[in-house]
Amino acid sequence: MTLDRHDDDLLQKVGKALANLPEVLEAYLATGEYDDFIKVAVDGTAGYERFLRERLYNLPGIRHSRSCFALKCLKREFSPAP
Repeated sequence: MTLDRHDDDLLQKVGKALANLPEVLEAYLATGEYDDFIKVAVDGTAGYERFLRERLYNLPGIRHSRSCFALKCLKREFSPAP
């Protein structure tokens, strides 16, 4: 998603709000075309629509979001601890 602005206050508020949403499994501040990347778990497309309307779009400072859905896991691996 992209934000309206990039001041420290908004970045902190959005980060805290994302961390408090139960549907959000992972949240990252990113560089490039989008400001934040989030991974959510919801119940199907109706649940995702509800998440967008009732949660994400109500956060202050959100300008735009873009969705991508995984169809099938091809590989899942975690790196070993150093």
